[in-house]
Amino acid sequence: MYRFLLSTALVLSPIGAFAQDYMEEDWRAAHPSIVFGVGTGENAQSAAERWSHFGTYLQGCMGIEEVEVRVASDYSAIIEAQANGDVQLSWSGPAGYATGWDISGGDVEPIAMDVSVNGDLGYKWVIAVKADSPYQTMEDLEGKTLGWSSPTSTSGYVLPMQYFRENGMVDANNEPVFFGNLVQTGSHDNGLVSVIQGTIDATTNWYYSPEAGNHTRAAGNGTLDVADLRFIYESANVPNAPFVATKSLPEPMKKKMRECIINMHWADKASFEKVAENAFGGFAVAVHEDYIPFIKIRMETK
Repeated sequence: MYRFLLSTALVLSPIGAFAQDYMEEDWRAAHPSIVFGVGTGENAQSAAERWSHFGTYLQGCMGIEEVEVRVASDYSAIIEAQANGDVQLSWSGPAGYATGWDISGGDVEPIAMDVSVNGDLGYKWVIAVKADSPYQTMEDLEGKTLGWSSPTSTSGYVLPMQYFRENGMVDANNEPVFFGNLVQTGSHDNGLVSVIQGTIDATTNWYYSPEAGNHTRAAGNGTLDVADLRFIYESANVPNAPFVATKSLPEPMKKKMRECIINMHWADKASFEKVAENAFGGFAVAVHEDYIPFIKIRMETK
């Protein structure tokens, strides 16, 4: 189910209404523009194109002069930029939020998350193989080459490596024990393409379900054909990727960000569909408590 942000109509006294208007104008005067950073495991060019529609929408909805969109396949670049104050709003995975929370001294907070087309508030990390390969289970990958995307990717590295450590498949330093080789692919899309091309035997990735996720989004822009892939493992549900605001920003500004993001599906359906690319169904409220398990992993492994 969606966790919707509900708007309550308030009857304000003239003084209260004046104070609210002042606060609205005050934060816009102090923050006439923001930088929105996207940490994504997809092709950088297609990501920049689809998220540009989000930036244009958010700029108009917030009533500010500019929303600059920065896209990076390396999650770390966006996380560090926000911790340094160069990015005010970001979107990356749960592990990315935990890293940002740690290195910023807690000066970030989740304000929204993506929702699947079926309304799911969680996704799964998965292992993908080529459709015509002989591999049917993870056990079949003994001695084989497994791809992973980025060291700060929740589904591409952090959770898979935790699972592999717990099951003796890698050592304490994430060096292969069960697998023949572990290869960084640089992005989720690259991992899937490498599997299809036969460069690697399998790769970590993510989906909401076998019918919707990174593979269907990549297929939608022509990167691959889903018929060439098969999934042999899926995890338990993981909280969806958060939109993360710098916590020290004015509260009315963060409230407006949240409202704009969650209402995008209805406020600008055309732009939303370009951003969603058949992977998202909408956006919902996210809170810090959703991601505490990832903060614990971060503190145990850093």
